Amino acid sequence: MDNERLINTFCDFVKIPSETPNDREFILYMGKLLKKEGAEIVNDTFGNLLARFEAKNSNSKEPVLFCCHADTVKPGVGIQPVIENGVIKSKGDTILGADDKAGIAEIVEMLRSAKKHPPIEFLIARCEETGPSGAENLEHGFLKSKKGYVIDMDAPGEIIIGGPTYFVLHVKYKGRSAHAGVCPEKGISAIQAAAVAVSRLKLGRIDEGSTTNVGTIKGGQNMNSIPADLEIFAECRSLNDKKARQIADEMTKIFEQAGKEFGAQVSVQRTTTLEAYEIPKDSKVVQLAVKAMEKNNIKPDVKSIAGGTDATHLNHYGIQTAVLGVGARLVHSTEEYAIIDEMVATTKIITSIVEDLA
Repeated sequence: MDNERLINTFCDFVKIPSETPNDREFILYMGKLLKKEGAEIVNDTFGNLLARFEAKNSNSKEPVLFCCHADTVKPGVGIQPVIENGVIKSKGDTILGADDKAGIAEIVEMLRSAKKHPPIEFLIARCEETGPSGAENLEHGFLKSKKGYVIDMDAPGEIIIGGPTYFVLHVKYKGRSAHAGVCPEKGISAIQAAAVAVSRLKLGRIDEGSTTNVGTIKGGQNMNSIPADLEIFAECRSLNDKKARQIADEMTKIFEQAGKEFGAQVSVQRTTTLEAYEIPKDSKVVQLAVKAMEKNNIKPDVKSIAGGTDATHLNHYGIQTAVLGVGARLVHSTEEYAIIDEMVATTKIITSIVEDLA
């Protein structure tokens, strides 16, 4: 493999803005690049990009899927990568975009440098950072792979085999406005009802695989008015699907009970886009990654996480998919950076995987 080419490719990628959901320019760029690399290009109606590569020096007919996402969080316009002491970072006023363009660059370098590989499907999904996501809306019937890898974690030794069920709770309180100084007793404070509800929630870590959070609260208009309206966005997640649903039920009851106590109307809308999954540690997709890491002197760290990735949807589509690291840290911040040695390590790992599959 060509380490300098890998880094130059990555730096080229991050200079192309793709703040979610405005990632179509980058998708178009990648379609043209991968076509030049010999791929058959397919776009679904959501705009996801699938590049199909024929087998190289291999008689294998069974394809393997690699997946990354095209979009980044903000601020991601005008990224200028800086290389210092083996690390790539931005100038400090933007993110770097290693999440997930480091993964894309690593897969491109693998495709260029692998001596042999089976048929490869390379999926670049849109809008992973915000819903509705490309993987969620993927026309997955055009995928032929039954096993795959999402390249979208931090360290190259990580092998993620499970993810959570995730609920968003959109809560609205409707009280009654009144003058706070003249007749406060005629009002019903939506803020007071919500505050009592939040105080009763168990927030943070519930157990090893379950968490809850209240992310935003918006309410009130005037300092001297009893606030009639308030809106809350809360979440819960668990690696155990049954537990996640139980926690969501408990949170809903607490929000509703507080409203009743104060005479406020309450509506709780629950949505979920992620359902818990776990693939076996002894599955072929995991063992291939373990073998590739050990071959490249990387210690495997096989685990489940409570964060969502595109692998959740792919596994539910029947494609047994593990998540591997890209070699980045402090993602989703202007302090984000990529470690060149780790990017090289990830590229070597996925190259070993496809050569073994060949």
